[in-house]
Amino acid sequence: MEIKFNKTNTTVCVGDIADIIEKQVPSQLQEEWDNSGLLIGFENKPVSKILTCLEIDKKVLDEAIAIEADMIITHHPLIFSEIKALNDQNYKSGIILELIRRGISVYSCHTPFDKVKGGNNDILMNKLELGSVKNLSGQDLVSAAKMIERKDEADIGRTAELKKPITYKDFLLHAADKLDMSIRQLHAAGDLDTEIQKVGCCTGAGADLAMMAAGSGCQLFITGDVKYHEAQDVLQSGMCILDAGHYGTEKFFAEAMKGLLDKKLDAKVQVVASEVVLDPFVVL
Repeated sequence: MEIKFNKTNTTVCVGDIADIIEKQVPSQLQEEWDNSGLLIGFENKPVSKILTCLEIDKKVLDEAIAIEADMIITHHPLIFSEIKALNDQNYKSGIILELIRRGISVYSCHTPFDKVKGGNNDILMNKLELGSVKNLSGQDLVSAAKMIERKDEADIGRTAELKKPITYKDFLLHAADKLDMSIRQLHAAGDLDTEIQKVGCCTGAGADLAMMAAGSGCQLFITGDVKYHEAQDVLQSGMCILDAGHYGTEKFFAEAMKGLLDKKLDAKVQVVASEVVLDPFVVL
């Protein structure tokens, strides 16, 4: 689909927005189990305002309605698995029905945004002030088109290095500061005196990829949603693991997607990053 707006025609439609995202973060990059793309689409409807968010819940839906958004861009897919029925008494179904009723389109950009240069993993490594960034198997980062060609699972994560090694304990303090989190939100497994210089990461839930980081010489792997046995397996490999939370490692998506769209739309459409805090966990 070609972008419809130009110097004389400033109308931007849902299909144009989807095309912009596809060019930068193609849905062809998604994992087989993923469901990225235009999930609720009124393709020819003009768009004047977009809301970006990590995912859609009732509060985000209310926020979109309040700002009169024509389209919502999410990281986590609103529709992830097969839908056999839509019933307004069901929480998720009710949201989908209300979006359709109001003509609000939804595009989800999930694992493709984890993989591309400048996406979630690169944002996380940048915030932690790590350099020499490569993919999980130590390969150089490449364009989205080349990622599609090489089909390497390692592109869904990153390795990077500190300028000089520090203890795991000091790294945890550093991470809490740079990620704007309480130290109590970080679940650390491993010897706190371990010297950390090379770090691997997979934002969201990526503990199953930790061994790939260990194979690249990392002393630490950062992800979210780490299970007990996953942590034990990582420790047996001699590597430390840090669970910074699913939300904690991906909360940057809304601002990042807003930045991407702002550059391409040149103020033709107002893009608003959601202000709803979606972390379900409370720190006491």
